[in-house]
Amino acid sequence: MKDKRIFLLVLALMVLGWGIAVYLYLDYKNKDLYHGKIYHRQAPHFVLTGNQGSKVRLDQFQDKIVLIAWGYTNCPDICPLTLTNLKEVMDSLGQDAKDVQVLFITVDPERDTVERLNSYVPYFHEDFIGLTGSQEEIEEIADDYMVTVVKHPAVYGRGRFDTWDRYLMTHTNIIHLVDQNGRLFLTYPHYKHDPQEMAKDIKKLLHY
Repeated sequence: MKDKRIFLLVLALMVLGWGIAVYLYLDYKNKDLYHGKIYHRQAPHFVLTGNQGSKVRLDQFQDKIVLIAWGYTNCPDICPLTLTNLKEVMDSLGQDAKDVQVLFITVDPERDTVERLNSYVPYFHEDFIGLTGSQEEIEEIADDYMVTVVKHPAVYGRGRFDTWDRYLMTHTNIIHLVDQNGRLFLTYPHYKHDPQEMAKDIKKLLHY
């Protein structure tokens, strides 16, 4: 009986070893096929409020490529640049743009109301959807996607007579790509925000 257990354990370890070897081989083989960084796992699900006021679920975009960006409407530089790059991605896709959905999740739900997002996000592209929710919801989703968010309450130009909260947010500047099967398949750190290369990745996923 003891010998049989040892045999089964060795067999299980061999199977596990072969599985890891195959995974690493495929990962190595595929990593140069895409501009984005390959990231194999199921995308964490979420439900938030869209800029039109209705609930938006990640799984309602099944059979589409979903690009998830993070930011806030008071961002002075990085966020509008990210959305501009995503617009260029959509323009580069041509007819394939119909199979892609861009979601912009605010990291500043305190100020980014539905109305504010609705006047901001569609400015970059009419099909982009801005998403907000409670502070707890945003924090949980950011944690699921490993996005760091930090609020800086005391920043430039704030005086004792200010009647509004003038603050900045620091957040991970990353775009997540969820494929047609709901997998978090690619990530684009800030240094990979190249619209042409991102569009090439999307076309490969849509047609290969």
